[in-house]
Amino acid sequence: MGVPRRTVRSWYAQRFELLSFDGNKKNKKIEPGGRYEEFPDPPGLVGFINKMRDDERALTMTHMITWIKINQRAWLMSYLATKISDVAYDSLLRLLHRFCQRYGFSRQRQTKNKLKQAVLTDVYDEFAGDFHREYQSYENDCVFNIDETGMYYNLPPTYIWAVRGGSAKISKGEKHSMRMTAVLTARADGQKLPLLSIMKGVPGARI
Repeated sequence: MGVPRRTVRSWYAQRFELLSFDGNKKNKKIEPGGRYEEFPDPPGLVGFINKMRDDERALTMTHMITWIKINQRAWLMSYLATKISDVAYDSLLRLLHRFCQRYGFSRQRQTKNKLKQAVLTDVYDEFAGDFHREYQSYENDCVFNIDETGMYYNLPPTYIWAVRGGSAKISKGEKHSMRMTAVLTARADGQKLPLLSIMKGVPGARI
């Protein structure tokens, strides 16, 4: 087979681990690869981030660093000591940025709610309860959930060719795209109805 004898011996010694491996069979190693986690307490920091967002607080890197100073000061001092003083803070920011991306967080533009999320959840639960009480007598094949999505076609181009130094104006009919509404309907029993397309036109004429 062209396989070194020592490799075969290693396979034989690991035969039980290899046969019981439950993962990607293309991996060349049993243990997971990749870079090891540098931060000592990922669950703690992730829990702090989730708690801040559950309370609808404006979370920034400053809050994360403050949490690390309180809970992981020894690691923070050790990490900064290995960096050049001029770039140590930027290096810490990059580490936290990669940490957030790795654990499913992203930078987003903040938005404001008129009501707290807890209040909105209560309203949602109340509406769901009222809905089920009102329509509980209906069979599942008589309850429909409808959603619509607008689609645009024949979009005018952003750039066009025109005579150099001349006008790039276009007629009014060329400025606007056409809109079609796609309606998807599903029954409470899981049956999906045919897709319905709605568009502006003349009955019997070409679209």
